[in-house]
Amino acid sequence: MEPGLQQASSCGAPSPDPAMQIPPDSVASPWRSTRPWRSSSHSYFYLSTTALVCLVVAMAIILVLVVQKKDSTPRTTDKVPLKGVSKHLNNTKLSWNPDGVIHGVGYQDGNLVVHFPGWYFIICQLQFFVQCSNHSVDLSLRLLINTEVKKQALVTVCKSGIQTKNIYQNLSQFLLHYLQVNSTISVMVDNFQYVDTNTFPLENVLSIFLYSSSD
Repeated sequence: MEPGLQQASSCGAPSPDPAMQIPPDSVASPWRSTRPWRSSSHSYFYLSTTALVCLVVAMAIILVLVVQKKDSTPRTTDKVPLKGVSKHLNNTKLSWNPDGVIHGVGYQDGNLVVHFPGWYFIICQLQFFVQCSNHSVDLSLRLLINTEVKKQALVTVCKSGIQTKNIYQNLSQFLLHYLQVNSTISVMVDNFQYVDTNTFPLENVLSIFLYSSSD
């Protein structure tokens, strides 16, 4: 063949399509197609495990802080109940019979004396018994912090025109108040003779709860 024809023949031969020229290494096998899925699954598993561990550690830290907070609170009273009004004192200020062990709160001359500062929840309940006559009777309960009246309740019984012989009347008051060291809590009434110290003596209660310490 002549040189001119050979050159024409070589120039006219179709060249391979670039799209068909795929390197052998770039052909993905069925095994290789699963690698991205496995990689994402492992990443999700590791992320979930890390988040769970962090959550457990955070809960443990919170628990430790709560326990330390409770341990640091002074051992004051969870509940200080005084049940029953003393009979031998017939005056407007009530004297009480201590019921149970008192921690962090003293009792002196009818007063509860606070030994630790903080927020206290105070409850007082009195039971009255009145034998009605021809006139009405005013019953009262006054809850005092130091010498100041903080809460009071008043009711009138044996009203005229109402035929009632004997009346049992309950009065109660509660108070949430911040108390300093040596603060006193006391209860006063107008007519001590109507306070029931016989039929339901244990219905007369003065209690104090430590709601929150100042620490």
